[in-house]
Amino acid sequence: MLNKIGMAAVFRTAVLAALFLICISCFGQSERDPVKQKIALLNQKAKRLNQDSTNQAIAYAYQAYLLAYENKLKEQEADAMVILAEGYLYNDIYDLALEYGFKALEIYKVKGTREQIAANYTLLGWIYYDVENAELSLKYHTMAYELYKKIHNENKASVSLNGIGLSYQLKNEFKKAAAYFKQVLAEAERLHKKVLISAAYNNLGISSNNEDDYNQAILYFHKSLEYSTGQVLSLAEVHNQMAFSLVKLGRYKDAKESLDKALFYISQSSSNSKKENLLDNYKVSSQLYQLTGDYQKAYENIQKYNAIREEFLSKNKVNALLSMTMKREAQDKERQIKALSLEKSLKSYQRNTLAIIIVLLVIIGFLLYNKLRSRQRKNTELAEIKQQALNNKLEFNNMELKNYALYMSHRNELITNFIEELSVLDKSGSAEISLKLHKLIHKFRYDINIEKYVEDFNLQIETKYRDFFYNLQQKFPDLTQNERRLCAQIRLSLSIKEIASLNNISVKSAEMARYRLRKHFGLNPTDSLNDFLKSF
Repeated sequence: MLNKIGMAAVFRTAVLAALFLICISCFGQSERDPVKQKIALLNQKAKRLNQDSTNQAIAYAYQAYLLAYENKLKEQEADAMVILAEGYLYNDIYDLALEYGFKALEIYKVKGTREQIAANYTLLGWIYYDVENAELSLKYHTMAYELYKKIHNENKASVSLNGIGLSYQLKNEFKKAAAYFKQVLAEAERLHKKVLISAAYNNLGISSNNEDDYNQAILYFHKSLEYSTGQVLSLAEVHNQMAFSLVKLGRYKDAKESLDKALFYISQSSSNSKKENLLDNYKVSSQLYQLTGDYQKAYENIQKYNAIREEFLSKNKVNALLSMTMKREAQDKERQIKALSLEKSLKSYQRNTLAIIIVLLVIIGFLLYNKLRSRQRKNTELAEIKQQALNNKLEFNNMELKNYALYMSHRNELITNFIEELSVLDKSGSAEISLKLHKLIHKFRYDINIEKYVEDFNLQIETKYRDFFYNLQQKFPDLTQNERRLCAQIRLSLSIKEIASLNNISVKSAEMARYRLRKHFGLNPTDSLNDFLKSF
């Protein structure tokens, strides 16, 4: 299906615009303070330039950040970091966007308002959405929604509700996503928000596409265009999605017109966000050219698609973001441990001082009893926090490996399907076309066969699951290397289809390998192989 990254662009602009109210507020309160006034003006310039001249915007925001830092103006420092995070998000530099977003959140939790905290949650939600981390995107959009509801900001709450729907759409839970979009539509109509109405119809159309209801999807896209405010990237998004519906319905001429319109609107934008719309356009164009027999253009478009996707959503960028997230969680746990240790030391000191003053043995014994019980409670809390930190690390390893496996599975499946379609056409074309297709098919198959990602993935599993492999080997020493790797993939809860695509084998072969493992382990038909492997 179509890539979902670009769907957040319109809403991100609307939601993050709220963050700039911080700068305006700062400017209004600091007319008599030259430093604060200068910071506010720099942030104002940066905010105005952020989408279309992002690098210049980052330069202004960084000046504001340094000025606030030098003068120890924490709130103004946070305001500048929010704009920096937004700028790096537009430039697809996700680790820096996340770093500045979290730093701003720390300050707002101490000195800011609930409105500022909610806006920061929204920003973090969009960062995780853009790297297709549905779980963390859903987490922060939900936190923003709940906080906006508490402060009775219905407009922002409806935008956060849309972010929740997009997160479910990213998780391929399309029925649940559609239910949220219908709530958003009702709220947007009540509040008379045309931008949100248009976006809700667009997202409902995408949900219909994913449910194979292409005629209904087209009706939703026409309604989206009816309420459009003329924002070029929003128009490009709708036409890209409509083109996909038309391709599925066999209306190739209409689909080509929609794709051409989308490209025209994309060319009108100078924002870095237009790359997200180009991804959709190239992917649908590739499908269209395949179906109309222009395989050279189909190949060119899929190559363009892969080049852009690798540019802003490469494995290195995703891993950097996940590492930053883990580092952030570890820092939070470390602060909790230090706070508990400090509290424990303070209470110990107070009790020792009191013990010196009070000489009665009964009171001293009572104090010692309380001290020991408090120490035991604090030690228990510290042990729980350390265990939670260990569990988070294990969960992060599992999430990182599973995301990597799903990425490789999706990539292999895309190329394999493309090869199969070309193979069918290879048998029905002319000799010259068949020769060219044969060479192209051979090249794709060669590319799959020399793929290095699978070996890299297996090395990562063997490194991070060292204890698992050791325990498994001790109990079942005659397992082959491939069988051990299959055990690890099953333990990651990968489906049979994902395992087959990851290892470049048929689904039937994957099922047979799984059956042989169950037989080797002596499991009953009612026993869960996944639960059995997790026991190691």
